[in-house]
Amino acid sequence: MASYFQFQVNRNSRRLRRSIKVWRTWFLHYSQRHIFGGWQKLGNTKEVFLLWVLVVSLSLLGLIQQNTQINSSYLAQAPASGGIYAEALSGSVKGVSPLFPDNSATADVSAVVFSGLTKVDSKRQITGDLASSWEISPDKKTYTFKLRPNIKWQDGIALTAEDIIFTIDRIQNPDTRSPLAVNWLGVKAEALDSSTIKLSLPSSYAPFLFNTTAGIIPKHILENVRPSLLKTNEFNQKPIGSGPFRLREIKDKQDELVADRFDDYYLGRPYLEQFKFVQYQSSDDFLDGYLKKQINGFAVNKPSTEKKAKQINDLQINHLSVPAYGALFFNIASPAVSDVRLRTALAYATDKNSIVSNQLDGQATRVDYPILAGYAGFDSTVPRYNFSQAKSKEIISTLDVGQVKNTKLRIVTSKDSIYEDIANSVKDMWASVGIESEVIAVPLDELQQNFIRPRNYDVLLFGQDLGIDSDVYAYWHSSQVKDPGLNLSQYSSPEADRLLETGRTAKDPAYKNSRFSAFQQLWAKEVPAIILYTPYYNYAQNNAVGGLSANKMVEPSNRFLDVYKWFVQTKQATKASLR
Repeated sequence: MASYFQFQVNRNSRRLRRSIKVWRTWFLHYSQRHIFGGWQKLGNTKEVFLLWVLVVSLSLLGLIQQNTQINSSYLAQAPASGGIYAEALSGSVKGVSPLFPDNSATADVSAVVFSGLTKVDSKRQITGDLASSWEISPDKKTYTFKLRPNIKWQDGIALTAEDIIFTIDRIQNPDTRSPLAVNWLGVKAEALDSSTIKLSLPSSYAPFLFNTTAGIIPKHILENVRPSLLKTNEFNQKPIGSGPFRLREIKDKQDELVADRFDDYYLGRPYLEQFKFVQYQSSDDFLDGYLKKQINGFAVNKPSTEKKAKQINDLQINHLSVPAYGALFFNIASPAVSDVRLRTALAYATDKNSIVSNQLDGQATRVDYPILAGYAGFDSTVPRYNFSQAKSKEIISTLDVGQVKNTKLRIVTSKDSIYEDIANSVKDMWASVGIESEVIAVPLDELQQNFIRPRNYDVLLFGQDLGIDSDVYAYWHSSQVKDPGLNLSQYSSPEADRLLETGRTAKDPAYKNSRFSAFQQLWAKEVPAIILYTPYYNYAQNNAVGGLSANKMVEPSNRFLDVYKWFVQTKQATKASLR
């Protein structure tokens, strides 16, 4: 059998060699006769033939180039429908409701699910959202809003003026315990018809329009829920909003929150098919998540992260402006820091310039006052405490020896954040003038529940977003010292209260400036906090992502201003169609 098989192989090989020889002979004869022979027959016309070939080749090349230029003149890459965008979040989101913006993570998710009457545009101005227009009475006390037509909730039910009235009522109800309540004190809301809302203020209040950016909740789902139960209601795990994306159910211990495109969104069908929030334990994990292609965008919270991010070719870092500051809030109700002399000494002992240069790598600006430069009432003549260990030690020498010796301050802050690095630096600064302290850094959720809400700290290192106006009533008025108020220092002063109250309702700009300036003078003397710096909001996105329009923001969640226009896929379209 083996010899027969070998015989067959040898015979087939001989046949193949004979066939190749025959075809080779034919090809050589054909080439000689028709190709080389034809070329010889051209004789003196060879040059003309070559010239003709050259002309044809150049013409084809020119035609291709011209076509490319025409395409570049009339065609462009345009957003295309489809694709998934993933955003990084630090910490866990257990529920979402615009009535309870507990932290930046829940505010971010709420921003793509819910809509307000208005929103903040890229120039930090108020523009319409659910409302197509509004009118303000001459005395600045009555605001009348007109809703856009055909607005729907994400379950298909029509959104009407009654939903707006219901939301405001629930915010104002003390049983709800919404931190937004302070912005709606004394405001009367009524529906003039299904698409018209009238809001009447007890007195004029210049920044009131910003309050109307609060997300609206559906009356048809929540009207039978007691206000005291709104914070724990299952709606917060399966929210129905009117925003561009509908969030699927939030479950315990899930790594991702998935939101699907809402096709009937009133401003237009979003390009993105899906929007994901990927939850990480710490912002330190964001960059690693990006490199693993888990996310398309993330906040750059540390200078060290930005240095690494700048080395990634397909990553764009956007430096967005926010009116916010990082500060050391003294809990004046705590005996450890109740003495204004000690607080003043610690203010002198804190080297803000060093913090900006070293911990923040220059990605911030030193500030000293609770009202930022450029805002009504800012007064640069207010005293500030420039770094001086000599002055700090001089003041400390006037304190009771036992008081200093037995003092060990608890500086509480957020774990795995830039605040933790700053807190450790401050601890060393204060130790150099003889004041001992310890840094307690905990995850954001624990910080909120176990420390900020019960005001369980001597000093809190944290940030505050100031909003669109210089009105700082919510942060320093005595009515806001307890949770859910935002007076983190528990600062209480009848004179400061009066200045804040008259400043926020002032119609005359000069009078408003004078009230807020006087407040700053008083605030600086009593040192309820050490304002350290105002940061940039550094936001990184993959270069393939388009549509981001945010620039000057009031709060970080404003970066989702036009999220329905974000895209990750493109198509060719005429430039005329894009205008």
